[in-house]
This record gives sequence, C-alpha cells and structure tokens, in this order.
Amino acid sequence: MKKLCNVLLILSGILAMAGCEEKQDWTLLWEENFDGPAIDADTWTRVPKGGRDWNDMMSLREDLAFIDNGQLVLLGKVGGEGDETPFVSGGVSSRGKKSFQQVRVEIRAKFNSVQGFWPALWLMPDAQLPSPEYAEVDIMEHLNFEDSIYQTLHSRYTLDGGNEPPKYAKAPVDKDGWNIYAAEICRDSVCLFTNDVKTLTYPRLEGVEHQFPWPDYPFYFILSNQIGGGWVGPASAPEQFPSELRIDWIRVYKKEF
Repeated sequence: MKKLCNVLLILSGILAMAGCEEKQDWTLLWEENFDGPAIDADTWTRVPKGGRDWNDMMSLREDLAFIDNGQLVLLGKVGGEGDETPFVSGGVSSRGKKSFQQVRVEIRAKFNSVQGFWPALWLMPDAQLPSPEYAEVDIMEHLNFEDSIYQTLHSRYTLDGGNEPPKYAKAPVDKDGWNIYAAEICRDSVCLFTNDVKTLTYPRLEGVEHQFPWPDYPFYFILSNQIGGGWVGPASAPEQFPSELRIDWIRVYKKEF
C-alpha cells in the first residue's frame, strides 16, 4: 500500500506540473492599481477588530489604511487614547465585492521589519463551504526581521495533519524592497511563486478526502497589517513602530482550461 501511495503521489506531481503553465498562457482579467484619491469602496472594505491573532489589533481608523502616491498603505501603530488595544493596525478585504475562481493572482508589495509585525497577503473563499471543508491560500506572510517569506496552502486535509505533499514553501526576498508574490489556482494543482520563481507545486491527489478544495470556489483578497500572535510573537519594541505594508498593484489573470 505504501508503494502504491508513493506511485500516486509521483503521478499527481507530474500532472500538477502540467497544470501550472507558463505565465504567457494567462490573459489579464482584472487589475487594481490604487490610482484613485481614496480606497475604492466598491472593491474594498476595512477589516474590523476580531478575535483571532490576525485581526485582534485591527482598527477602522482611517489613518491606518489609505492611498498614498498610487499605493495602498496599511499601517500598524502604538495604540492611543480611546483605542481598545495596545497596538492598532489596518487591513482591507474584498469579500462580497471582488472574488475570482481558478485564476493567477499577482501582488507587488513591500514591508518594513518590526518585532511582532506579521504582514500578510491571502485569499479566502467567498462562499459558504460545506462542513468540514476549509480552503485558504497564503500568498505571502513575513515574520519580524526574517530574510524570507512563507507561502502556505490550508485545507481540511492539511489542518487534520496531512503533510504529504508539502503544503508550504519559504522563499528568500529583499525584505527592504519590492517583491512580487503570485498564486495559480488550477483544476489539478495550486502553484506559488515569489518574483516569478516557482516555490511550490501542490497537486490534487485522487481519492483523498478534503485534500484539494481550491478550484471549487471563488476567492477574495485579504491584505493585512497584523501585529502580535502565537506565531510571530509579541510586539515587544514599541519604539520600532509604525509597521508598514505597501501594495503597489494587484493583477488577476484567467485562462481557458
């Protein structure tokens, strides 16, 4: 049985490589250049405070999420009088407004490095998934002062301990400059890229329950300046703030399968 599983995994990997095709096979479907005077309310909603590590410092303050010189700026600051939390940060979501299915997504972004700062660019399904299904694409996550970023896929299979095939990759980046992060969601694979270098090919495994949900749903964007949490650790140096995540543009491509 173990040999059979290994053969299936190898075959799925070969098929997956065929699913992640060259960029020129995709045509531009939508782009966001943040070239207006303010955040486009027809596309984006500010993320409110929540109860998770990624949103428990979120605030709707307008000085934490705004447009500057054709770029979306998301800041994290030491909380002030009237704030509910010791730090406050900004994030935006396109949930219910802009979502895409089986596409290639590219995001050009940069961030600074601050202890306890966890910038993230990610996708979540814009649909009610049947229980216990789960789907998430983390296109970019950065921790503290590291010289690399994380790109990860989450499904019910991975959350329940399924680690084959590998679900994440680390990629070196210029942590002080601009980088381009991308994900391709195809019918038989999901591929992740950093600066046009493929970092991960994740194949569909036939007959494995809850292992490959991503092509079945439209996904929306979450762009978030996250502070503190169990993974990144505490924001222990307030003097290093503000934390800053800048997004220059987003591009979405489509192809006929």
